[in-house]
Amino acid sequence: MDRERDVVKLTRILPPLALGMFMRALQLTIIAPSLWAIAHSLRAGIADLGWVIVAYATGSLIAQPLAGRLSDAKGRKRIFLIAIALFALGSLACALSTSLAMLVAGRAVQSLGAGAVAPTATAIIGDSVPEDKQGGALGLIYGSFALAAVIGSVVGGALVDTGVRLHMEFPWQLIFWINVPLALGTLALGLGLPADRTAPTRVGFDPLGIVLIAAFAACVMEAGALTSAAAPIWLAAAAGCIVALGAWERRAPQPLIDPELLRRPGPVLVYTIAFASAIPIFSVTIYSAAYYIAQFRVNAAQAGIALLFLAVPLGIGQGAGGRLLNRFGAKAMLAGGIGVLAGGLACLALLPNVWEVRAGLALCGLGMGLATAPPNVLIYRYVDSPKRGAATGLLTMFASSGAITAPALVTAILNRGSDAAVQLRAEYLIALVVALACTPLSMLLPAAAPAEPRENGAAALSRPSAVSG
Repeated sequence: MDRERDVVKLTRILPPLALGMFMRALQLTIIAPSLWAIAHSLRAGIADLGWVIVAYATGSLIAQPLAGRLSDAKGRKRIFLIAIALFALGSLACALSTSLAMLVAGRAVQSLGAGAVAPTATAIIGDSVPEDKQGGALGLIYGSFALAAVIGSVVGGALVDTGVRLHMEFPWQLIFWINVPLALGTLALGLGLPADRTAPTRVGFDPLGIVLIAAFAACVMEAGALTSAAAPIWLAAAAGCIVALGAWERRAPQPLIDPELLRRPGPVLVYTIAFASAIPIFSVTIYSAAYYIAQFRVNAAQAGIALLFLAVPLGIGQGAGGRLLNRFGAKAMLAGGIGVLAGGLACLALLPNVWEVRAGLALCGLGMGLATAPPNVLIYRYVDSPKRGAATGLLTMFASSGAITAPALVTAILNRGSDAAVQLRAEYLIALVVALACTPLSMLLPAAAPAEPRENGAAALSRPSAVSG
């Protein structure tokens, strides 16, 4: 009987979460084959489109810790549904854009919803799914992420080419229109999520923290976009924003970032790895189609099909990762996944022939898939239920910080050469070094979660006493 109740509960919980993650992931992958078309129709360069990527990453960066804290205080279901509605509004704004500034603004709104999806979805799983099924549940929702990766690149390229054949002035607008019905479907399913068990409480905001995060993103992007002489000034300003943020958050009355989470060695190491590994991950997922087009002189549809070599292994890695994680442990899976990613980056950086590039994409996809679930599982083990929303929000916030750094790095390299393919290979070499640095860090993760008294024993889930690996 208990097993039957668990099945019924999972059928209510997982479909809207999986569709929400699918929609969020689709927007990451569907845009990749569209970059050249966007640049051409808006009379911009590929380097200029870094602002489109950074606007999305920055909004997500701000939304993630806010969404985590709001879900702790106001309820997971409520914040999840608000996130989906925001994503739909931002997608509509992007679909109606006719200039780079309008597109950047639309992406910023879209990102506020997208950034809130992952922390609320994973926190719902952490609170509502039995521990022995959490790996499989995460595998399912991140498997939907993988499915979006598989079809996103193909659909994106096909939609852009369809728009071109229809003589649309902005053929790439079609990639944003597709989000509207997906968002409506997610909202309909999300209404069936279990009611929030937490009584709503007041939660404050931290406007200065939000401003400092946005300023950090702008400074990093300016460092990549400007000359070599000016870049160190902007990098110093970005570092200053981080120092100021750290100092402010320790005494802010309602801090954006819970300082307690940054005093524990386990979460701090997970967050560090999330930031660093996001640089090579986003370098591959966002710019691989542009590299393929530049290297082999193909169209958007052909580049989208080529990205299947990245997307299919990504899906395989994410699908198998949940099961393998329970067998080998989160630390081992994280280290192994990043190691495989590094092998793929080596192929992309050093081997420019078509099948070598495809092999590199496949290894990158497999490595990313294997390394997807472990950070979330580790956070579950290190943090009790009342703070899991904030903790998972902070995790995705650090990953988004890496996502901001990746396009800034690509922009800097593209601005210093005329051959896009050669410059992107140089960027993949830098990403390889970063990935290699993450592997030993993952092995330093504590083997046991810190023992803490429960703040809400009735609501919190039991957690294993150790993280195997």
